[in-house]
Amino acid sequence: MSSDGLYGIRATRAAPPGHARGDDERRRVYGAALAQFDELIAASTAVGPASRPLPLFYALSQAGRAIAAAHAVDAWRLRGHGLSSQELGVALLDIEVKRTPGAGKDGRSVDSVTGVASAIGSEVFAEMATIGALWASLPEVSYLLPESFDAVSFPMGFALEPDPEWVRRRTDPGHVYAVAVDFEGTPDDLDRDLSEHYPISVGMNAYMPLQGQPVARVHTPHGVGLVVRWNRQAAHDAGLDREVAALERDGWLWLRPSISDVALSSLLTWWTLLFGLSMLARYEPAGWVQALDYESSPLAAPLAMLLDIGLTRVPELTLDALIVAPGST
Repeated sequence: MSSDGLYGIRATRAAPPGHARGDDERRRVYGAALAQFDELIAASTAVGPASRPLPLFYALSQAGRAIAAAHAVDAWRLRGHGLSSQELGVALLDIEVKRTPGAGKDGRSVDSVTGVASAIGSEVFAEMATIGALWASLPEVSYLLPESFDAVSFPMGFALEPDPEWVRRRTDPGHVYAVAVDFEGTPDDLDRDLSEHYPISVGMNAYMPLQGQPVARVHTPHGVGLVVRWNRQAAHDAGLDREVAALERDGWLWLRPSISDVALSSLLTWWTLLFGLSMLARYEPAGWVQALDYESSPLAAPLAMLLDIGLTRVPELTLDALIVAPGST
């Protein structure tokens, strides 16, 4: 597990960001919650997959209290999860995590998902999301899913900084270009897919060359695809530039699909996914351990790897939420 995220989080505790810096009550909650986060991450590292969803989810839950203390404008005390998952006897990828929003009578507290979403400027799904859809939307782990799993949409991969001659000749300082690799449809198909399944893609369109030029399909070291461009300002206003920056991996840019028709942030996607897995591990331990059986379960190795990756991603996403205020680049 990389220690960079943990180091960065610990470094904020001497000089907390946002409202936690000047408000004594918020500052106390910020420091205490992150102390618990640190210990729960250590506990997550010390145990195996059978128990790991429990401390890993609660580490993120405690981090959420620090995030809200730092960046929530109004109600910042978190009470309850704001999620539930009761039908745990179905196939693991079909388990539903439902929203159960709530607010304190004093107006100072809200459920955790609502409070953290407000603090980081994320949308939240209104009704429910399945473990499979949540898992499939995260580019760092979606590739682990069995090929038989049929998600509505997976992350769309773009090769960064294409440089075909006809783009190089153009002066277009207001736009950014990338290639939608392995997309075999037409530019209209691509635009339709973006608008229907990738709500954060505001301003992104298949690049339509001038009349007489070839279709904007180019070769990259990663494969053939359609050129996509987007307006820098529109991308900034939609949060595209901030979201994709955290998803860039090895020269790729990943655009995440919607969850129940909203652009759920990576942080809250991991939050909801780990909540569902922790509920299964806690209340249906026999079923959870069976899912982790390498001899009989095709999900065993993917689940173990997902939880390994979570040990790194949870601190990374937490640090980003702590130090980058909503609306910042």
